Amino acid sequence: MKVTQMSTYRSIRFNLDRTSDSLNQLYLQASNGKRLQRPSDDPSAIGPVLSSRTQIVTSDRYIKTIAGTQDGLNILDGYLDSSENIFVRAKEIAISGINGAMSAEDMQTLAAEVGQLEAELLDIANAKVDGKYIFAGYAEATQPFTGDPVVYNGTSDHKLVEVSSGQTVQTNLSGDELFMGSVDLFQTLDDLKTALSTNNISALNTELDNLENAAEQVRSKRSQMGNINAHLDDVSSMTEEFKLQMQERLSRYEDADLTEVLTDMTQTEQAYEAALSVSARLSRLSILDYL
Repeated sequence: MKVTQMSTYRSIRFNLDRTSDSLNQLYLQASNGKRLQRPSDDPSAIGPVLSSRTQIVTSDRYIKTIAGTQDGLNILDGYLDSSENIFVRAKEIAISGINGAMSAEDMQTLAAEVGQLEAELLDIANAKVDGKYIFAGYAEATQPFTGDPVVYNGTSDHKLVEVSSGQTVQTNLSGDELFMGSVDLFQTLDDLKTALSTNNISALNTELDNLENAAEQVRSKRSQMGNINAHLDDVSSMTEEFKLQMQERLSRYEDADLTEVLTDMTQTEQAYEAALSVSARLSRLSILDYL
């Protein structure tokens, strides 16, 4: 084979190897849909790709945290609803007691029902979720309300959770602020029971205002936590939208255009086959062909 032919042959073999590498890359892109197989494929894309992946993972973590927090807030709202209903019923009982048509026996029956409401309120105040007292502040393993009269054994701390970068929300109510704030809910019910059992109409009239203040205390805290829950809906939506934007950004840098890949693959296969044919023809030439 002449020197020039040898040089041409080497060039063709080099191009064959390079075309084969390109074809293998296209096969990989077609099989997994990814344009970037290794950092050297596009060094300028590595930064945006890594950043987008990190943001997606972070967004997923916040979304999961928000969902768990809202589950807890929904459970809390159920207990607050039950507490509010207790005082709605207690007020109805007080109004019934003020009615002069009630006999002494009827008043005792109403007093007994208030006693049941007290027990129900105490059960709520000592409610557990996943084995933890929800109204005990940080003292989750300690029963928050005990004794007669009832005393609080928990802490006054608010638990905070991060739901987005630099943003935290309150996730609990301490038992002292809810049940023993400006109005002592247990004492209010106890006073109502005493007024009923002693048939003290004057005291019952006074208790009507106290019961309304107690119900308002519960409603106020319920509204506060409800606003937090509603805010978390907005934060979750924004986080989902941001995650979607990061996924689209990642796709722009990382994903292959399959239509373009298949077109390039067909063209590269044709070029490879043509170069392979030329290489085979050239390799058959020998110096005898030129004697």
